[in-house]
Amino acid sequence: MVPATYRGPMTVIPLPDELLLLGYDDAAGTPLISTSALDLGLAGAVLVELALAGRIDVESKKVRIVDPAPVDDPIAEAALDKIRASRKPRSPQHWVQTLRSGLREQVLDRLVETGVVEREESRVLGLFRRVRYPALNPAPETAAQMRLDAAIRSNDLSGRHTAALASLVQAVDLGPKLFPDLPARQVKARLKEISEGDWAGKAVKDAITAINAAMIAATTAATTAAVTTSN
Repeated sequence: MVPATYRGPMTVIPLPDELLLLGYDDAAGTPLISTSALDLGLAGAVLVELALAGRIDVESKKVRIVDPAPVDDPIAEAALDKIRASRKPRSPQHWVQTLRSGLREQVLDRLVETGVVEREESRVLGLFRRVRYPALNPAPETAAQMRLDAAIRSNDLSGRHTAALASLVQAVDLGPKLFPDLPARQVKARLKEISEGDWAGKAVKDAITAINAAMIAATTAATTAAVTTSN
């Protein structure tokens, strides 16, 4: 079960929470990458959690429930309920797009409730509302960063959870932000190597692929819209 508080330097928390913490600047409390990419990554992280827990698999390019037993994580359980309620099997790409809506806010709320980050609201020029989430308890993010450091710098991969996190970081192109002292090409190559490793089943790999496909589609749509507007 997700703990009431996340404590200790080696605490392992749900993948969406870890990805979000890594994707936010600790001091500024704002995203390091585009919110669109982060939202897609979080949705993929939920699918990966369900796949690692043995609840879903991918057959004939469709996500299917293989074990209806509930999971301890309420966010992942809500996603499982949506998959269960679907009138027909859907693709990983469909679920990444569907689950992304409101997901970042849910994860942020949980991190606020567990004392990992705090919510700060302010007004820009007295008009525009700005919400930031600076870090309060660095332990969970530190633990995640330490495991990634070992995987990237020392080729020391500490299990499927870390491999999955590295794959998600690779999918949303967060790696260079987390390792600014290393050549971006080196970081991306190592993350890609991890994501393509034999640690992951088909459902996990398809969830990662779905993030990439959704990001490409979103980027293409944005580019097309920009070109159309300029004309």
